[in-house]
Amino acid sequence: MLLLTGCQPKPAENSVRVLQQQAGLLLTLSPASAPVESPLLLTLQSEQPVNVISAELSGVSMYMGRIPLHFQKLNTPLPGDTEQWQAEFLLGACSDQAMLWQLNLTLLLSDGRKLSINEQFRSSW
Repeated sequence: MLLLTGCQPKPAENSVRVLQQQAGLLLTLSPASAPVESPLLLTLQSEQPVNVISAELSGVSMYMGRIPLHFQKLNTPLPGDTEQWQAEFLLGACSDQAMLWQLNLTLLLSDGRKLSINEQFRSSW
């Protein structure tokens, strides 16, 4: 009797983690478990038009350098003329299985207000 087995890739995780939610603004990370060395997506939804987004990630648990994030505006219409922006990125693996990361995000809104968002989250293996 011959038995053959093979490896199969993990199914895609479609979960979402809310990093920041306030009036007219939603920032999410997907997948929620933030697996290292896999594509991750930050999504920003804003009811107020956004002129400039500046963002970077840095390691808190251990130094991993700074990862600049580049957001692109999506043309997907959302209810109430809400803008949607996305940044795709990867996190490197390190010896810490639950690495703590710091996200620093600055928005310049069309009305001239500057909004800073500083959130932490953990990645996973």
